[in-house]
Amino acid sequence: MNDSCFPVASRAAALAVLLLAGAQAAHAQDVLLDSARSLMARQQAQQAYDLLEPQEAQRASDPAFSYLLGIAALDAGHTTRAIFALERAVEIRPDDNLARAELARAYLAAGEPANARTELIQARRGRMPAEAAAAIDRVLGSLEQEPLKGQTGAWRGYLEAYAGHDSNVNSATAAGQFALPAFGGIIFNLAAENQQRGDAFAGLAAGVGLQQPLAAGWELNGSLNARGVHNRHADEVDNRQLDGSLGVAYTRGAQVVSVAAQANTYDIDNRRYRRASGLSGQWQASLSPASQLSVFTQWSRLAYAADANRDADRSVLGAGYARVFNGGGQVAYASLYRAREKTRSSGFDNYGHQATGLRLGAEALITPATTAFTAVQYETRRYGGSEPFFDTSRRDHQLDVTAGVHFVPAPDWRVSPQLSYVRAASNVVLYGYRRTVWQITLRREFK
Repeated sequence: MNDSCFPVASRAAALAVLLLAGAQAAHAQDVLLDSARSLMARQQAQQAYDLLEPQEAQRASDPAFSYLLGIAALDAGHTTRAIFALERAVEIRPDDNLARAELARAYLAAGEPANARTELIQARRGRMPAEAAAAIDRVLGSLEQEPLKGQTGAWRGYLEAYAGHDSNVNSATAAGQFALPAFGGIIFNLAAENQQRGDAFAGLAAGVGLQQPLAAGWELNGSLNARGVHNRHADEVDNRQLDGSLGVAYTRGAQVVSVAAQANTYDIDNRRYRRASGLSGQWQASLSPASQLSVFTQWSRLAYAADANRDADRSVLGAGYARVFNGGGQVAYASLYRAREKTRSSGFDNYGHQATGLRLGAEALITPATTAFTAVQYETRRYGGSEPFFDTSRRDHQLDVTAGVHFVPAPDWRVSPQLSYVRAASNVVLYGYRRTVWQITLRREFK
């Protein structure tokens, strides 16, 4: 019996049934992946593998399925099956750096360090949000690499040009006059050049970094960065800075410990303003294939050219957490820290302070070439001693908010418009201000 024997209505009904069946099958596929992800989140890798494996023949062309099957197989101990699935996921979607990192982990488990190193290098060279890169480095941390003969290390560099407008280039109060309690409340008029000033600006930045394997699990890390800003009219606050670091990192399993020596110079109006040098340390640990915990500390010595009484020792201690979602398509991170600046000259405690801060941030891949990002930081500072002329100890609260988008118009190029807002509140009028900055940055990376 051929189709012509069926009425039009019957054929339409049959088509509707087929479409409904297709929709139900697609929904079942989504439920399958969601169920497997739930099992993986509960550390039930074997159960996730048993759930996915029977569907492999039907869904082999789906990179999301192959990726999830691969990590489930790997965590359940089915290394060969994991390699097949992850190789397939990477072949279908070569820019999936998280899948490539998991493939390197699978190669390592199979005793194939050469293949693991190849995927490690490729994954690190891929473009990704900073926190996702950190998560991938943590996943690849299980590769305790032996030094490679003839290997000269991995160099990376960048050049940036940026321009925009700053509503408060000198981070100054908008108040033109205020009372001085130490002088019986006399009104003091603030000079116009010391009040809030808006201006257009432009700048250049460049940097270079090196990662050099030393021995099993050990790596040398170094970086050098320079940045300069020129304002259209307020050239007395033009500034430039140079910072560098050199340190080592040790990887063992899913943990990474790093220490580095750091130095920074900051000049304003072609004159030395501040120098800083010190040490930093960090411990990172994998909690799951997509999450990372870190503890960090920093100590630095600050030296001010124009006022040695402000020289201080600064220490920071904090912890952070980062997590990637949807194969690295979204990233969220948070950190909490305590900081202290203690002046080295007695009698100037009002320059020193203790601070508590919280940082939150997120990035989301909108299209393959577009990533949206946002960051929020809140810090409260309690200063020592009494502020001269105001008969009170200074207390500050500061909120910083940034949002923007990264566009990648071509390989190794990035265009980033962004908007930032700062609100500093203080019980001493001189230190309270608002600031809005919009800018666009053009970046070229080299590797």
